[in-house]
Parts: sequence; C-alpha cells; structure tokens
Amino acid sequence: MTGSAEDDAAERDEAQSDEARSRQATPMNPHGSGRASESSTDRFCIDGGGLLAQTESGWFLQVGAEPVELDAESSPEVAAASFARLCDDVRGAEKRCVLGLPAGECFFVYDDLPAGIDAKDRDAVTFELERHFPLDAESMVADYFVRPSAGQIAAIAIETRRHRKMVDALEAAGIDVVAILPTTFLVARTLQRGRPTASPYTALILGDAASESVSVDADGVYQWRKFCGGDDELARHQAVVAEPSESSQTTIVLGRSELTFQPVGQVERCDRDVIQLAAEGAGLVLGGRWGRWPDLRRGDLAPSDPLRAVAAPLRRLAIAAACCLMVLLIASWYRGGRLAERSESLRQQQRALFAESFPQRRVPVLLMRTVRNEHRKTLGSRGRGDAIRLPVAATTVLRELYRGLRHAQQVGAARFRVIDVKIVDGDCSLTVRAVDAVQIGTIAQSLETVGFQVAPPASDQIDPSKDEPIPTYQSTLSAVWKPTPIDADEGVDS
Repeated sequence: MTGSAEDDAAERDEAQSDEARSRQATPMNPHGSGRASESSTDRFCIDGGGLLAQTESGWFLQVGAEPVELDAESSPEVAAASFARLCDDVRGAEKRCVLGLPAGECFFVYDDLPAGIDAKDRDAVTFELERHFPLDAESMVADYFVRPSAGQIAAIAIETRRHRKMVDALEAAGIDVVAILPTTFLVARTLQRGRPTASPYTALILGDAASESVSVDADGVYQWRKFCGGDDELARHQAVVAEPSESSQTTIVLGRSELTFQPVGQVERCDRDVIQLAAEGAGLVLGGRWGRWPDLRRGDLAPSDPLRAVAAPLRRLAIAAACCLMVLLIASWYRGGRLAERSESLRQQQRALFAESFPQRRVPVLLMRTVRNEHRKTLGSRGRGDAIRLPVAATTVLRELYRGLRHAQQVGAARFRVIDVKIVDGDCSLTVRAVDAVQIGTIAQSLETVGFQVAPPASDQIDPSKDEPIPTYQSTLSAVWKPTPIDADEGVDS
C-alpha cells in the first residue's frame, strides 16, 4: 500500500529526476550467456545494489547500469557468483540485491478477510491461505495487505523450497538479499510512482509466450493474473472480470506492440522495456522507497542473520563506541595524572608550612591527622569544663573601649584627646590628655561602666606649648576588659 498524498507527490518528483538522470543507451544481450549486451535501449542505473531476476528464459542480472543474462540451466551458485563478480566490476556497487520472481513461481489471491480472523495475526492468515493456494502453511512464505477501501485481503505466496537454494547461495557469496518480490510487482510499483496521480490503472504486460494483467490502485495490487492462451484469453478476462467502474480507468500496455483486441478503459502505450521498469522498481526497494507493498523476504526465507542488513552500520557504531571509550580512558588517565601532581604539590606545601611553623618538630607522615589533632587540642571540648581559653580579640576590646570613651564624652561632658592605644589579650593601655585631672577620672569611670577594670589613674601636668597653648593633664590608663559570660562563650567558640 502507498503512503500519504505528500509522499506520492515527492515520489513522483523523484521519479522524474531519476528518469532524466539514470538512463543510458545500452541494452542487454537477449541471447547471451553471462555477457553484457551491446545494442541500444533505455537503461536505468540501479543505485545501492542490483537486480537478480528469474525470467522464463533464464536469469537477468543488473548492477548499476550493467546488465547480464544467464542461461536457464545456470545453477543458483553460478548465478550468485556471477552477481558477486558483477558487483566487483561495477565501481562503487554494494553487494545488495532484489530477487525478482516470474509470475509462474507465485500465487496470488484477492478475497474477503475470513470472519473472526485478525489481520494482524500473520500465522492465522497464513493458515487461512491454505484454502486458496495449493501449498501447506509450513511450506510457503506469504505476505499480504488489507485494502482499507474494500475491506478485502490481497495475498501473495511462493513455495519455500524452490527458492531456498538461491537465497542460501546469495548469502554464501556475501550478498545481502534485501527483498524477494515478483518482477511484475516491481514493474507495477514503478508505473504507479511515475503517474501524475494515484488513480487506479491496469497494466497489460504482453510477452511472446504469455501475458499478464495487473490492476493497481492507491492501496496496492488487487488483481494479478497470468495468461498462457494468447490474447484471446486476456480479452475474455477483461470482458468478464473487469468491473464497470474500470471502463474509465487507464490501461497501460507494455511489451508487444501488436494487440488483437481493444483493452478496457483509456489505453496508454509504454515503450519502455519491461525488465528496465523492474530494474527501476528494484532501485526503489534498495533505496528504501518500496512503501507498504508485499515483500516475501520473511518466514523461512528471512535472513539467517537478522542483523545482516545493518551489520555494516552496527560495525561502524561499534568502532565509534570503542573510539569514544578509548578517548574517555585516555582523558581519565590524563586527568588522574594531573590530579595526582596537584595533590603531591599540595602535600609538599603542607609539609613546608608545617616545618616553618614547628621548626623543632619532625614533619610527621600523617601530616593532616597531626594538624587536626593539634586543632582539637587548641579548641578543646565544649561543655566538659576543660576548654582552653582563647585570646580576647583586639577588635572586641577596641569596640568596648570606644563605647566607654563615647560614654565619657556624652554623659561626663569630658573633653580629651587619645594619644596612644595598646591592646594585648584584653589588657588595654590608653594614653589620654584632658583639660584637667577630673576629666581623666571621668574617663576611668566610663570605662568601668562598659566592663573594664581600671587601675586608679595618675595624672601629669603638661605645660603649654605651641600645639596646646593651655596647661593640660596627661595620664596612661591601665584597663582590663572583663567580658560577660555570653561574650566569653563567643570567644571560646570563635
């Protein structure tokens, strides 16, 4: 079945470009045996592999634009080896092929889907097909699709054992069998892709010994039959089987130019070679543009290695993953080396600092453990009563000293000038100069108010000078800051 209308339009554009790009004027040799032809005809260039088609007279091989024919007596091994050599001879060709089968090797049925059968249950549908095909379900490979417009099933089947040897020979020659399809389906898919619309059509493929009629609509092939009794049988088929609605459909005539009856519908003549249309259909399959049409590369004829078709991409993925892992290993090794160097540099710096801080001690092996032990000894254990008193912060003493001086200025109205301040572990030595000795006593009282223990001050009179033209009194106050319990706890924690 086909996809959406947008996909059909895109495929038609690709078909026109492929047809203008990929045609050459060299045909096959219809009577050769393994030799390329030399006469002139339209030839499609297959990209990404080739076509190996079984015909009524033998085998047809084409890789790229190079066709070769083999006799009907050629064994599957010979055909596979010839195809492999042809792939080697064509520059840039991949060893991939589409195996085309003649109408005489296939069975086709178009009927109502049996009641109670789920179309998604492939095994159940295959067993139901036994009623239509002269084959057992175990001995055939079948594919089908359901036409949504009619609710009917179109199925195709082949006998497994008749084609098992060819598939095995191709796989043994290293050739990837992408699909197994009737050659007529390849032709029909090419004609459908090249049509301007998805309208139904009937293709009459006229041969010297037999003819075929295949009807296609937007869902896919819904009628296919082979006629061995000449044009009379084909004419009777069209007169009896053709539906009234098909009188307005297009009938495309391929093959022989002579036709003894008037086909149903609007007749179009296609002058292209049938086998080249099949080659173009093989190009669609190899390019992944086959769509939802049937494919018999399944069941007992499925690839022995399910991953064979993606073996090359998987191999490249494995190589890429291995390269990524190698890069990660190298990067981690390099980063580990850099970290080891930095760690060693830090250890050397720590040892140097320890030796500088404790010159009388030997640098221990477990340096950081020793530093942590010393740190714990310094901090002590909180709540045990044996905590080591930490030095009183000079900033704390200076802040409290400033509070006391502000108190003396604001409350005691003292006017003074601080000459010198010295603070060591809570002991403060403050040299001040005031107008009289009473103000120095006021300063001492203010310091005691904010928490200092001040020794009785002694004042010295300073004679007038150029800087201070009046007599002043100078005193050096000795004060010890006595922190409250809360301040003491903060000092220990710090």
